[in-house]
Amino acid sequence: MNTQEIFKTMNYGPAPEANATVQAWLDSHADGFGIYVNGEWIKQAEGHFDSKNPATGEVLGKVTQTSEDNLNNAVAAARAAQPGWQALGGHGRAKYLYAIARLIQQKARSLAVLETMDNGKSVRESKTADVPLVIRHFYYHAGWAQLSETEHAGYQPIGVIGQVIPWNFPLLMAAWKIAPAIAAGNTVVIKPAEYTSLSLLMLTELFAEAGLPEGEVNVVTGDGAVGEMIVNHPDIDKIAFTGSTAVGRRIREQTAGSGKKL
Repeated sequence: MNTQEIFKTMNYGPAPEANATVQAWLDSHADGFGIYVNGEWIKQAEGHFDSKNPATGEVLGKVTQTSEDNLNNAVAAARAAQPGWQALGGHGRAKYLYAIARLIQQKARSLAVLETMDNGKSVRESKTADVPLVIRHFYYHAGWAQLSETEHAGYQPIGVIGQVIPWNFPLLMAAWKIAPAIAAGNTVVIKPAEYTSLSLLMLTELFAEAGLPEGEVNVVTGDGAVGEMIVNHPDIDKIAFTGSTAVGRRIREQTAGSGKKL
């Protein structure tokens, strides 16, 4: 299904007019997508790979292969931001999660189309399941953040959470990982799957628009080598991973004795 057909299916009005929304966003990143570290978009001079529409082979954009230095910067930013984020309290954190949920609602059509273009799943699934569930997760965990002091009295955040998500539900997996982590007072360094990074990058722009504090959520992209750096980083307190059994076993072996939660 090409882009115009996607928009027709989603009843976005005239296909050429609606197509401009997502296409303009892709065009604005024609020189490559950066990574999001400490509230800023960072572009590396070297290390990029293509993200393609699996239905057509069309190159949608160039994604960054995060360097070790930039990953270290992301973890350091998350570490520095965590005490302040925790100190906001549940009600303070909930305001940001509610703001993010509302912004996703406003951007839902673009996110659904981009998810289908980058991932290859049916647009019906993206628009009726994935994106609505993303919105619900941020609303739901905003509510839990408000209740945290009474319902989870005595519990403390873990700290910095390293998150690695797979290709099959890129946007929804990101919501499943990020929303509960930040609601509980943690900070995040998250890596999407190598070839399905674009919808999380669009979502990250909404984090910035919502005013999420610098360093609270850091997004790094790249292949399994970047995921391995996250797993082995000494300043990450917990690893949240969804993926193959083989990689899960390897993560368990690599983190054994490290004190990291899984």
